[in-house]
Amino acid sequence: MKFIFKIARAALLVGTACARPPAPPAGPVEGSDAERVVALLDYVSGDYALNAREGAPVNRAEYEEQLRFAADARRLADRLLGAGADGEPLRRRMAEVESRVRAQARPEAVAEACRAAREEAILRFALRTTPAERPSLARAQALYAESCAVCHGATGEADTERAAQLDPPPARFRSPDRLRDLSPFRVYNSLTFGVPGTAMASFESLSPADRWNLAFYVMRLGHEGEAKRGPVELTLAEIASGSDRELLQSLIRHGHPDPPAGVAYARQEAAFGETPAGIGLDRTRRMIRQARQAFADGRPDDADRVAIDAYLQGFEPLEARLRARDPRATAEVEGAFRDLRAAISRGDAAGVEGHALRLDALLAAGPGRGRPVVPFVAAFLIYLREGLEAALLVGALLAGLRRLGRPDARRYVHAGWLAALPAGLATWWLFQRVVSVRADERELVEAGVALLAAVVLFSVSFWMISKIEARRWTGYLRRRLEDSLNGRRLMLLAGLSFLAVYREAAETVLFTQALLLEARGHAAHVGAGAAAGTLAVVAAAALMSRTVTRLPMGAFFAVSSALLCALAISFAGSGIYDLVAAGYLAPRPVAFPEIPWMGIHPDLTGLLVQLTIVAAIVGAALTTLRRRPAEAGRSAQDR
Repeated sequence: MKFIFKIARAALLVGTACARPPAPPAGPVEGSDAERVVALLDYVSGDYALNAREGAPVNRAEYEEQLRFAADARRLADRLLGAGADGEPLRRRMAEVESRVRAQARPEAVAEACRAAREEAILRFALRTTPAERPSLARAQALYAESCAVCHGATGEADTERAAQLDPPPARFRSPDRLRDLSPFRVYNSLTFGVPGTAMASFESLSPADRWNLAFYVMRLGHEGEAKRGPVELTLAEIASGSDRELLQSLIRHGHPDPPAGVAYARQEAAFGETPAGIGLDRTRRMIRQARQAFADGRPDDADRVAIDAYLQGFEPLEARLRARDPRATAEVEGAFRDLRAAISRGDAAGVEGHALRLDALLAAGPGRGRPVVPFVAAFLIYLREGLEAALLVGALLAGLRRLGRPDARRYVHAGWLAALPAGLATWWLFQRVVSVRADERELVEAGVALLAAVVLFSVSFWMISKIEARRWTGYLRRRLEDSLNGRRLMLLAGLSFLAVYREAAETVLFTQALLLEARGHAAHVGAGAAAGTLAVVAAAALMSRTVTRLPMGAFFAVSSALLCALAISFAGSGIYDLVAAGYLAPRPVAFPEIPWMGIHPDLTGLLVQLTIVAAIVGAALTTLRRRPAEAGRSAQDR
């Protein structure tokens, strides 16, 4: 049995090791030199234009400062890149910025060079250019009044008594020339590092979330009172990293009826409100078209990266809302993403074309678009679906302990699942409010919990299988029970109970939040559906517990081990699928039926892991049954 377990563990490790590393590398810590490079580029881009008139700098000292900052940014980037050819694109971009500033090029040319270098640096160093959560307008207003209004003024006009004493004076946020090339990301970097040569100090003592709140509020002040028209086809990431000039050009390309009013809406409203699901789907479709074009241009690595970004940045943030509305259509979209990336990795031009068109059609239709959400039914199904998986496991564990004559050990199982409920709520709250978690990191966390639960289930199922022939030697089993259910085993059961319910609790909270967002004004219906679903789960668990305990001892352990094995297969498949979706494992699609609720997907890596689990369980069962005559003989001798 130990040998079989080692084989399964080795197969899991080999399957993971053979896959390619994560597509998106880990980003640097807050306030790093990589972020400083981008901050310097933004500063040069914006202030060079403000200091240029008719092809020459107005203030020579400021021009020398901009030239020095361009050189500093290039040297800092060189130091970060070190030796090696992989950093050459960024080195060329940085040298071009310094060259154009030195040649006193037109402001547009300098801004273009800075923008290209900034995009290369963001890509090369995997910098985060958007907040982890949507900014809070109320929090932003309080922070601005407390920390910024004394110099920049309540309206952003820098008309205060304190501002008059400063040289150079504080920035006027309502200046059209300054707003044109300003973005929340640039303001965020200024808050992080301060602005050299001015009274603008670093606000690094504030949390990243608060700096983002201030950054978005500064841009809002710049458009306060302007006519606005929404909605706009812009995501939070685009609003965060884009300047007014870039947002205006984007809205013109997308055919917005009034682009200037659209920019005002983006700064005043869209940045602080939830984006309609349709906007996110349209964004995803655009990125899929970009991936398709990149592959056609002979850039498969870029095509795969854009496809992953389309899922993580475009579709994944909407997944909970869409799954609450239409689980089947959402699963189809996820499968189409997997197939597209697999075709890209194979270099299959026809496959890329076909899967991209299919994915575009699915996104255009939109999961459940036009279908009214029935809040009570949706909530009932969510709580029933998520609760049954955990209830089956917990019920099987409790029934097993009752059949083995150890009702005192049931408190460990109860302690595990009871602790999981607040832990699930706390985890969701931390990820939403405190911890900055990107979409790919969230997928990684979900995958880690699922795979850990699968490992624990795999271990416990072995223990259950070893009791199958108990119908022939019940007395022997009871004498050995104290050794089998020792303190370590009881803690393992408690941990398994915790993991099973913890994963479902966190998912249920996420789906409930999405459903409340989709069914505004129907919170009571959602609550009633959730209560009904929970009661149905409790009833199902009680029925299963009473039914299973009436089975003969051997049949009981056979059924219990089969249930644990099925759950291990489900968790393992879901974990591997999350890793594939986030780009941590390469997709390897095969012709195989897909059963999402069992965690079975037509992907070779996941199927191999699941097949290994099945083979190990079957092998353990056969080994146990072959030992049956010997155990029966020893049992007779003991009697």
